[in-house]
Amino acid sequence: MKKYEQILRYAMQMELDGYNFFKEKAGEFVDPTTKNLFLKLADVEMDHYNLVKTQLESYLKTNSFDLDLDIFDRDEESIFEKRERSEHIDETLVESDVPDITVLRMAYLIERDYAEFYKKAAKEADDEDAKSLFERLAKWEEGHERLFKEEYDRKMEEYMNLPWGG
Repeated sequence: MKKYEQILRYAMQMELDGYNFFKEKAGEFVDPTTKNLFLKLADVEMDHYNLVKTQLESYLKTNSFDLDLDIFDRDEESIFEKRERSEHIDETLVESDVPDITVLRMAYLIERDYAEFYKKAAKEADDEDAKSLFERLAKWEEGHERLFKEEYDRKMEEYMNLPWGG
């Protein structure tokens, strides 16, 4: 087995697990904006899966990575920031009938785990392209983590300040 093969295979599984989690949990939200946010993140996780799969295939064939893909130029944080502004996610979530704090917490913890995995892989990589690939993936996952952590913190604050008795 080649040096980065196992890391890439594990990364593919992580991204697939993330896709399945976000797709499944989207169905638990009543609010359509929250549901759509989770569906969008599921799509992003599938993009990551396909990217890592492409990198694995390139690595297995050529012993190098294909980092000339347009996807590396996108700023995933801005994708969600623009969406949040355009759909007024902040206001809509406040009005949500079923704010699910547990799902938000799970979402940010998953993204944090993914970011830590990619940072560790980057730190241990001696190939500059592998390091660059893992650093980019870590940065994307950190952006997802921040999105969910901020929403989780806001929801927890709301919950903790509810009057007793509802």
